[in-house]
Amino acid sequence: MELWLIRHGTTRANLEGRLQGTLPFPLGPEGRKEVTYLAERLKAQPFSAIFSSSALRARQTTRLLYVRVQAPPPLFTPLLQEYHWGIAQGLNRQEMGERYPSILEKLERNFHKAEIPGAEGIQMLFQRAGRFYRFLETLERSGRYKLPILVVSHGRFLQAFIQCFLAYDDQQGWPFSVSPASLTVLDGDFQGRRRLKLFNDTCHLHRQVK
Repeated sequence: MELWLIRHGTTRANLEGRLQGTLPFPLGPEGRKEVTYLAERLKAQPFSAIFSSSALRARQTTRLLYVRVQAPPPLFTPLLQEYHWGIAQGLNRQEMGERYPSILEKLERNFHKAEIPGAEGIQMLFQRAGRFYRFLETLERSGRYKLPILVVSHGRFLQAFIQCFLAYDDQQGWPFSVSPASLTVLDGDFQGRRRLKLFNDTCHLHRQVK
């Protein structure tokens, strides 16, 4: 099974350095333009299915892609939502320093493992990524999904899912980071043959749509 992973386009919150989490930030003008470029790149590639986070920015990204790509109607699920940052959601660095200096210190010491009140927690995030992995494994066993599957989600969830898919030890840091409107391609049979075919590719953002 081949998986084409997309991170949603840029939002105003991205530009302001905010932890978006599960908050309903929409795509900004730049993000819509990015997704348009990405859709142009993907238009010749048919897909077996599109699975998307149900968060607003991901839904908007998916709908902009769907009108150009060859695929069945997208399916939206909270399983693919972004990591919940607890009381830090919606804040940027300056605001965290003013309201929660101890949290900012934790984030700067170890951004990926900082414990924040109300946050989802790393273990829960990886459990959620694992549930999506097992769901895809079930689809593969059905034998009906021969074409690639398009997955639209968020930076932190995609980091966790890539580690899960490639069987990286989640205790050994976070080796993957994906940019807005980027494309990453994974390929594997869920029986041990797994590989990263393309990672964080944004070449489409440097081209003009004709």
